[in-house]
Amino acid sequence: MEGQSVSISGSGRVSGGEYSQVRISGSGRVEGDVVAQEIRVSGAGRFQGSVKAKEITVSGAGKFSDRVEADVLVTSGSCGIEGDAEVKELRSSGAQRIGGNFRGHYVRVSGVLHVAQNLEADVFTSSGKFEVGGLLSADRVEIKLVGDSRAREIGGENIDIRASSGFSFGFSLTRGFRLGVGIGTLTVGEIEGDHVLLEATTADVVRGKSVRIGPGCKIGRVEYTDSLEVHPEAEVRERVKR
Repeated sequence: MEGQSVSISGSGRVSGGEYSQVRISGSGRVEGDVVAQEIRVSGAGRFQGSVKAKEITVSGAGKFSDRVEADVLVTSGSCGIEGDAEVKELRSSGAQRIGGNFRGHYVRVSGVLHVAQNLEADVFTSSGKFEVGGLLSADRVEIKLVGDSRAREIGGENIDIRASSGFSFGFSLTRGFRLGVGIGTLTVGEIEGDHVLLEATTADVVRGKSVRIGPGCKIGRVEYTDSLEVHPEAEVRERVKR
């Protein structure tokens, strides 16, 4: 893709179009759809139109009013996307909000992620906080709970959700809470996977082939086909072998 580069370091606006680079280090607005190789926002940038780019980096405050497509999206500041997002690789250590659906290959969250509708990925890893209004679906789900996270549903082949602060299967939950360092929880309606390991999770229904319910869990119903292990410091109201 060939195109000119544009940079806004003070306050200004540019029209949409095809660009090699778009850099905003001041307060800038892009009016119209944009296709670019690279977009960098270290100030305050607003994009009023759809955006398609190879790489988007937001270390300041970025607002996107429409759909966003990118190979890589890296946010360490504040980034809001009002429409859907299709991103191959999302790395969020700041605050990322998506008003529609998200689809991608790899998602890594170490900050805060909010997706209003569904999130679909091959791999979802989190050591931050997240909220998914619909289904969080990934082949591999690996979550280390920091703060309180929520999803309507979680589905995948391998689901591994662990509490932070050092305790895991066999560690004393009461001592962990008494220490009170970085302990998070997950609240979800349904979880379904082949291999499921949960800690510090509250769920209505959990379904899986092999299921391990660890400390701090409150589960309404577990349905399993192969094996079920429940920690003494977990609560499961109903257990059903299929």
